[in-house]
Amino acid sequence: MSLPELGSRLLKPTSSKPLKKAILALTSKFDWPEWVPFLHKALLTEPDLGLFDEGCVALGRIATRDAFEALQDIQEHRPDPDRRLILHRELAGLEPTQPLSFYLGRLAEGEGNPRLAHQGGRFLSVQASPADLPALVEAYQAGDPLSSKLALRAIAGLPGGAAGEFLARLFEQLQRHLQDYLDLEDLITRVQPLQRTHAREELAKAYTDRLHERCPEESAALLQAIGEENANPGQLLDHMAPHVEGHLEGFLAEGLQVLVEGKVARFTALLTERLEESHRQQGLLATNLDLVAMGLHRQVMAGYLPATRAVPLLAAALRRFSRQDGIAFAFCWLVEPADTESLALVRAEQDPKRRMFLLDNLGTREDDDLTPFFLQMLEDPIVEVGQRAIHQLGKLPSAFPVVMERFQSGQPDQIRLALRIFGENRTRAAAEVLTQFVSDDERDELLIEAVEALGTIQYPPAAKPLLELLHDGKPARLQLVLARSLGAMHTPEAALGLLAKAPGLKLPQVLILCLEGLLATFQGFENPVPEEALPALDQLLTRCLDEREGEGIQLRAILATQGLFCFDQGLYAKWKDRFSDVLFDLRTKTNWDRDTNEKVAAVVKELGQRSAALNLIASKEEAMRSAIRGIPEKGPSRAEMLLALREKFSDPDLILRPQMALEVAAWVHEELKRPASDWREVARLCEIGSYTHQDSLIAPIREHLLYATGLGLRSATRDALLRLGVPEEDHHKHPPFQSILLLEPSAFFRKKTRGSLEPTWKVREAGGREEAEALLKEASADLLITELQDAGGDLRPWIEAQWETRRVRQVLLACASRDVAAFLEHPWVLGVLNKPFSPEALLKALEP
Repeated sequence: MSLPELGSRLLKPTSSKPLKKAILALTSKFDWPEWVPFLHKALLTEPDLGLFDEGCVALGRIATRDAFEALQDIQEHRPDPDRRLILHRELAGLEPTQPLSFYLGRLAEGEGNPRLAHQGGRFLSVQASPADLPALVEAYQAGDPLSSKLALRAIAGLPGGAAGEFLARLFEQLQRHLQDYLDLEDLITRVQPLQRTHAREELAKAYTDRLHERCPEESAALLQAIGEENANPGQLLDHMAPHVEGHLEGFLAEGLQVLVEGKVARFTALLTERLEESHRQQGLLATNLDLVAMGLHRQVMAGYLPATRAVPLLAAALRRFSRQDGIAFAFCWLVEPADTESLALVRAEQDPKRRMFLLDNLGTREDDDLTPFFLQMLEDPIVEVGQRAIHQLGKLPSAFPVVMERFQSGQPDQIRLALRIFGENRTRAAAEVLTQFVSDDERDELLIEAVEALGTIQYPPAAKPLLELLHDGKPARLQLVLARSLGAMHTPEAALGLLAKAPGLKLPQVLILCLEGLLATFQGFENPVPEEALPALDQLLTRCLDEREGEGIQLRAILATQGLFCFDQGLYAKWKDRFSDVLFDLRTKTNWDRDTNEKVAAVVKELGQRSAALNLIASKEEAMRSAIRGIPEKGPSRAEMLLALREKFSDPDLILRPQMALEVAAWVHEELKRPASDWREVARLCEIGSYTHQDSLIAPIREHLLYATGLGLRSATRDALLRLGVPEEDHHKHPPFQSILLLEPSAFFRKKTRGSLEPTWKVREAGGREEAEALLKEASADLLITELQDAGGDLRPWIEAQWETRRVRQVLLACASRDVAAFLEHPWVLGVLNKPFSPEALLKALEP
């Protein structure tokens, strides 16, 4: 069931290299043939040679016919020498060097030599043909459990219908054998405590019931003879023996014969032997049954066997052996959504956990046609099963329009169901509609469920309408849901909105939610409660601890303040003293609770430590300011002092107050504007600035990355941008263009191009390099659209000089020449438009 999710991560270009490596490594433990389509598709486009190598190793490790053909197909589409070398290695490892009989011999080694058995199974899975089916069937029937497993894997990959038909017949046979052993175990369990006379009658009845149609006269005579003391049923048992089939009937015949002969001790030993054999065989048969079910799945998915042949077998097996995971998986993947009779087996499953397992398997298909079935499963009496159906429904592409149609039906029960689905699946696409619904609808019951759904989705734009609804005139339940949903958003707007609403609210349960929502949003000294909100917080906390207003929530309020982070030392001292008084009162009461005492004491201790931490933060900040003031504007010691300052900022225990972070960021911003004598100065400044986590520094640091020529500066600026939260793929992204300089010798092309650009951008134009240089001296340009030739000759050196002096930020070539490949390698060259080009092509090239 995990393969669709894992496979999709392999195909996404945004997936990180470590994640892809971790997924590929899973094939060593789980060598499922179902990996092949995902690996094949990923390797056709994978640009990283290391990941390509590991993906090819994974295909070689799976070692099936499909994997071998996938490697051959990749070899045709990826012809570069490095990849051909990798593919040649893997293909050579799968090509046989010995006849088929050699590998059948290796396979027959089985558990006696697993390494050789796996080697034989590997080559048989890749190279065996439909003509080799009889030999593989013989290897399956004659082998031990390991040999049989590997032979089944090879048979399941054979093309043509013969292998699939063999698996279907084998599946039926295994079902019968497994059912025989289950019935045998049940019979032995019933017979063991009985007296031998009663045991003989029980066995005789079971024996004649099974052989009645084959031996009607003997069966009737045997029942009569068993009940008579002087009769001798041995002759009848001898007559019926040739008609015995299966393990259960064999046990019945032998057990009756032993009892008829009066061998009581032998019968007791026989029961023990057959019960042990039954347990052992049930495990082997159940494993093989799952393997054959997976083989049927492979045959149907490859088109070698019709689903109409496999699904009835799987459905019948699921009725009898619902605990078999392989059968459940194959059934859920192959059953048609229109086959309501077979799908009814899922609803009929008695165990809720198995129902959820079956729903997970069906949901993995992500088949839109299963939408009606999942909607029916929402009504399951077990809440967890209904929630699982909702989750799987949310994965279907067409589910959202179907659920939205119910939401907009106007029927309360349908709206309620849609709200439940949106909430359980956290359907982001429904958030805007829900927000409008909350703003317009006046039905309190539906409103409560809509607010709960929005709270689960955590949609920040909904904060404003939810805050407007929150007031003391609303029903208590609605107030609670609104406060809980706003607190769950963890956004400053919602948290501060709760704080602002608190003075007008009266219910203690709502007040405590306002407090908890606020403190859960502002976590840590890196994100403290804003200074301007502290008076309102102080007032809210006072109300929560008041015996009249905060009835029943005092302890909860005290424990919530363990998440209080602010830069007001007086507030910490005030509440530390207040909580100490509460702690004293607790100890004097007769119903003193040790656990509560320890929790409050921990809060008091934590507030005291944070108060002391503020002193340490203030002293460190003052040391930082002194260090910054001591850095010279220029000179040989500047780089060393910046390095020492960087080391201080990189201290993991350092906490910067927002005001200090703004001060440092402003200083770095100004320093980066100065011309630097050494790249190390710029690198250290970028690193220092990144520790402030101020977005205002992203643009200047990115600019230094784009102009960096040395590895040291590029590395420092990249690390700084990552620390500021800029993903690596966005490091070379520019802010939108504001000004454009058009350098074009042809007046006709200048006029045509300028007309396409204005009034969206501020455009200046020049007919040659001298005129363009004069314009750039007046003001730099975000983008230079230029030809490669003017009256003075080749413009490439001139263009590079303008970029190096930072007069232009990026360049777009608009030229007739096709010999521009080398120039396009510069990271600041946006691309090339070959003349003649349309206005639409120009605008498309300027899209971000």
